Amino acid sequence: MNKNFYPFTNSEIAKHLTDIATAYEIKNLNRFRIISYQNAADTILTYPKSIYEIWAKDKSELDNIPGIGPSIMKKLDYLFTTGKPYPSLKKIFEGIHPSVFLFERIDGIGPKIAYKLTQHLKFPKDPAKSIEKLIYYAQKGKIKNIPTFGEKSEQLILENTLNFAGLKNRMDLKTAQNIAEKIIKYLKLKFPSVEFIALGSLRRQSETIEDIDIAARNNQTKKIIDYFVNYPQNIQTIIKGPKKASIKIKNNVRVDIMVEPSKIFGSLLQHFTGSKQHNINLRKYALSLGYSLSEYGIKDLKTKKIYTFESETDFYNFLKLCFIKPQDRLGKDEIDLAQKCYNNQ
Repeated sequence: MNKNFYPFTNSEIAKHLTDIATAYEIKNLNRFRIISYQNAADTILTYPKSIYEIWAKDKSELDNIPGIGPSIMKKLDYLFTTGKPYPSLKKIFEGIHPSVFLFERIDGIGPKIAYKLTQHLKFPKDPAKSIEKLIYYAQKGKIKNIPTFGEKSEQLILENTLNFAGLKNRMDLKTAQNIAEKIIKYLKLKFPSVEFIALGSLRRQSETIEDIDIAARNNQTKKIIDYFVNYPQNIQTIIKGPKKASIKIKNNVRVDIMVEPSKIFGSLLQHFTGSKQHNINLRKYALSLGYSLSEYGIKDLKTKKIYTFESETDFYNFLKLCFIKPQDRLGKDEIDLAQKCYNNQ
């Protein structure tokens, strides 16, 4: 391998492409370019082989990787050869604070929100210090005064940033299960026929849990939401909407609920159970079949028809996969195994 080449990991390459997409979005540039860079980043992040090593041996082989078209190939070729971003990108990144590309990796902070934060507040260029500063601003009530933000947005930014920085306390599985069981028991007192299911890492039975997420299968959205926010241990209602609500209970535990009708409940369960890597891999697999996935169902990219599912089993079966148990959704080889299982039925 030529000693003048600069080695890059797949995650570094994916981050570079994501940063380009972020800059394009902030400056309201070509929407299709934004999507193409995001898709290429997703593909590269989970690609089983080193993109850089493939390029170093024979750059033409990159043409066989989904999402890497001529334009992106040109950017990668320059990056790998010089170790620097493509010259024309300099103008794209002008006026964007470096912290934006870190902040937009935090849950709930998209590119434009990250950009707005840096436009109204001062941040250091050092990533660790900029995260500390963001937490400081949120704790001191400086973010809620930014136009269109408010107190609820500030609270969400604080919680998600603490979590991102690894500063938020996590519960053990048993503690989280006990909390969820008590809340579901409370909900069942008023709505005994409604199905309530815990989501996320709790449903996957991870060793530690951050927040409690619950899904409710029903059409009585307002009644369930109103009853939920009146939970006796609620010390703060963070968000209350027509179908979703978030509360904080003792020990700063956040509890979210989502209420959706039966016809899309299977899609909702799948989407919010995760894990993140499982959902990324499943989305890539679905794209290879001509579908896109969301919490509302499976969309045929050609006909634009959206298929809805009452159960997760039907959701996975539609994709020609056997049902994958929540605890097995780790983003490893479970999709390949589910595909073989379905084909051998």
